[in-house]
Amino acid sequence: MSRAKAYFQKKENNEKNEFRQKLVRHRLTIFYRVVLIVLVIVAASFGLYYNYQNMVYTSYEVLKRVEFEETTTASYMNYNGNILKFSQDGATAFTMDNEMLWNETYEMQNPMVDVSGEYVALGDYKGTMIYVMNTSGKCGEIDTMLSVQKFCISASGMVAAILEDGGTTWVRVYNSSGETVADIKTTMAISGYPFNIALSDDGIKLAISYLFIDSGKLTTTVGFYNFGSVGQNEIDNFVSGFSYSDTVVPYVDFVNNATSIAVGDDRFVIYNGNQKPDSKFEQPLTEEVESVFHGDKYTGLVFLEGSSEAKYRIDVYNEAGNLVFSRKFDMEYTDIVLQGELVIIYNSSECSIYNIQGTEKFEGTFDKSVLTLIPTDSMTKFILISGNRAEEIRLK
Repeated sequence: MSRAKAYFQKKENNEKNEFRQKLVRHRLTIFYRVVLIVLVIVAASFGLYYNYQNMVYTSYEVLKRVEFEETTTASYMNYNGNILKFSQDGATAFTMDNEMLWNETYEMQNPMVDVSGEYVALGDYKGTMIYVMNTSGKCGEIDTMLSVQKFCISASGMVAAILEDGGTTWVRVYNSSGETVADIKTTMAISGYPFNIALSDDGIKLAISYLFIDSGKLTTTVGFYNFGSVGQNEIDNFVSGFSYSDTVVPYVDFVNNATSIAVGDDRFVIYNGNQKPDSKFEQPLTEEVESVFHGDKYTGLVFLEGSSEAKYRIDVYNEAGNLVFSRKFDMEYTDIVLQGELVIIYNSSECSIYNIQGTEKFEGTFDKSVLTLIPTDSMTKFILISGNRAEEIRLK
């Protein structure tokens, strides 16, 4: 190899090595910048989260207001973040932008309403008609032809109803169009009386609390039915059941598709299972339960504390049965709402809001008598319903 050729080859190799080193340094610089940006974003997010978790709000501002005709006999409910107004004459659903979703007229003596997701079931106690609505309007009418004692609706539009037929009581399941999906015949002598019912959000699972008396002995059975492919392999779609002696279980409900609860006069039970619910947690109760509330992750039990310190106490449990929040309070509450990580206790003039870690986020009063408080997707925004107006507020 000539000296000239060796020189140029060496120079080329040096330039290649120098280029590789520059490329490595450039890539390392980009990598360090990305890591730094990610660390800054994580730190900022953690700071914002920490700041929110510990921030206490002392007042609120009104963002928007909807005025409507005051009706003293009307009641209001949260309808998937919108407003449901109902009375003996009819029901109306509307948004905070004053957009009517639907309006349904009827005549009922004792209207009953159940809401799940975008679906609403409307019916008269001891009547025979149930109206099924969603955000687009009426989906169907269910003519039960029997006296309606109680009903519930799922987020998929399925309806379950307890119907009286002389000495026989039926639990009948319908789809949103009013077609019968399942019939469960019950009698006091054989199965017991269906005290309460609940449907999972997907409409596949049904829970029934049966009250049974045999030779003067009281027993409650909580039974689960599955109307999907799994339940079709079981007799009468019955997939699991649990008996409790010497107790009444008036409350059963689904927290979410995989978790359901039962509250009796001496126990609190959590069941788990997407197809065949099984008893996962059971807590003996030695105190009187005043009321039960739940969101899609937590369940709250309100007890009569009856002490000089406070009249009530709320204990909140997660899906595993762990006690995550406990608070004593004196407020004569209208309602308690468990929304995400918030526990909201309110009446017509007062409101207290806590996060699940126990931090008090807000304690204050309303400037007008409030009938209903509706949470929104934002943890600082709420809708307040009074007799003739709805207000969207933001805590500050």
